[in-house]
Amino acid sequence: MSGRGGGESGSCRWGPAELARLALLGVVVGALRAINTWDVPVYMLLAAAAVCLAAYFRNGGLSLQVIVESGAKTVIVAAVGFLAFLPYHASTETFFTSVEATTNQTVLWQFLLIHGLFVFIVASHLLLDLRGYWLPSWRRLWSRAGESRAKLVPLGIAVLVAAYLALSFLTGVTGSTIPFAALLLVIAVASGMKHLASRSPDARHVTFVTVLVCGALCVVIGLDIFRVEGDIDRMNSVFKLYLQVWVLLAVASAYLVWRIFRTGMAARAMPGPWGRAWGWALVLLVLGAAIYPVLGTQARLRTRFDVLPLTLDGTAYMRTTVYNDANGPIDLSADYDGIRWLQDNVQGSPVVLEGLTPNYRWGGRVSVYTGLPAVVGWQWHQEQQRWGYRGAVGERARDVNRIYATPDAAEALELMRKYGVEYVYLGRLEHLYYPDHGLAKFDQAMAQSLEQVYRTDQVRIYRLRPESP
Repeated sequence: MSGRGGGESGSCRWGPAELARLALLGVVVGALRAINTWDVPVYMLLAAAAVCLAAYFRNGGLSLQVIVESGAKTVIVAAVGFLAFLPYHASTETFFTSVEATTNQTVLWQFLLIHGLFVFIVASHLLLDLRGYWLPSWRRLWSRAGESRAKLVPLGIAVLVAAYLALSFLTGVTGSTIPFAALLLVIAVASGMKHLASRSPDARHVTFVTVLVCGALCVVIGLDIFRVEGDIDRMNSVFKLYLQVWVLLAVASAYLVWRIFRTGMAARAMPGPWGRAWGWALVLLVLGAAIYPVLGTQARLRTRFDVLPLTLDGTAYMRTTVYNDANGPIDLSADYDGIRWLQDNVQGSPVVLEGLTPNYRWGGRVSVYTGLPAVVGWQWHQEQQRWGYRGAVGERARDVNRIYATPDAAEALELMRKYGVEYVYLGRLEHLYYPDHGLAKFDQAMAQSLEQVYRTDQVRIYRLRPESP
C-alpha cells in the first residue's frame, strides 16, 4: 500500500469513481473553450500534468504502465471536454488560431511590479526547499578554505554582483523577462524533480504546485517570443495570458507561503536577524499589494469621475457624471434613467437600436448596461471577433447610421425590420452624432409605426409596432 508520496503501489484505478473524476475534469477544461478560449491550451496541459502526477505517485514511480495509464486518461479528459461542448464547436468559428513572432517584450521591472509578491514567495520557497542541495556544498567549501575564509566573503559578493550584472545586461539587451524567468524555471524544475523522488507525505502536493509555477513561467517566456496572430502588437495576448500567470502564481504562492511557515523552513534556514528581515520584507510586500485595490481604484476613478462612495453598483458614476464627448457634453444621468427603465420594463431579449460612436466613447451604453442585443456594438471589436465576416459588420454599422440619419421613414423602417429591431433609443448621444432632420422622423413620419414608451427631456424610447398581417 505504500509508494512514493504515500500512494498505493502498483495500482491503476479504472472504476466508476475514477472515470467520473476524469469526466468532470474534462467538462471543466472543455467549458473554457466556450468561456475563454485562451485558457484552454494552458489548463489542458495542467490537467494532463495532474493526471500524469497522480499515476506516477499512485504507482510509486515511472514505468510503462504509468505512461500508458496517463496517456489514456489524458485522452479521456480531452475527449470528454470536446464532446460535452460539441454543439458549441459545431456552431462557432475561430479566425485567429496560430501564433507569430512577438513585436515587443515585457521588461523585468514591469513583471516584478505586478507579480513581485508572488515571485518573492515562490523564489523563497524554492531556495529554502533546495538548501539541502546547495548549502552542504557551500559549507564544505567554507570549512576547507581554512585561513582563506576571509577571501571567500568578497569572492562570494563579487560572484553575486557579477551574476546580477549579467542578468541585468541580458535583460537590458533583450528588453525581456526571459533571462530572469528562465533562471527561476530551472530552479523550479530542480525542486520538482526533488519531490518526484521524495517519499514525504506532501510530495505530490508540492510537486503539483511546482508544476503550476513552471506553467506560469513558461507562459511568461513564451509571450516574450510569440504572440497570437493578428494581435495589436501583443496587447490581447498579454491581457489574456498574463491573467493565467497571475492566477497560477497566486494559487501556488498561497500554498507555498503556508508551507514555509507550517514546516518552519524560514526559521531553520534564517535564524535571527536574517529571518526577521525576510519576514518584514514579506509583510511589506503583502501590505503593498493589499493597498492597491483600495487606493488604485480611487485614483483611477478620480481621473474620470467625481469621488464616489464605496459601492458595488457599476452604474453609480452615471448619476452625477457629465461625459465630455468630442462632439459635446453628455449628461449620463439621463441615460441612467433610460437604461433603468429598460432593465425594469423590457422582457426577453429584443434588439435595441442605439447610435454608434468611435471606440472607447459612450457608444454601446444601452447594450452594455442592459445586456440587450444591439444591431452592432463597437465596430472594430466586432470585426476582430468576426474577422471573416467583417464586411457584414461594416454593413450593419452603415445601416445603423442610415436609420438615424435618413429623413425617409420608409427606408428607416425597412432597415429596422431587416435586423429585427424592437426598441429605438434616442438620447443626447444620438443628437450629437446624427442630423436633426433625420431624428425628427421618429416623432413625425414614423408615428404610425413607433409607439413612444418612455420620454424625458433628453431621452426617448420607442417600441416598433408589429407588422399588420
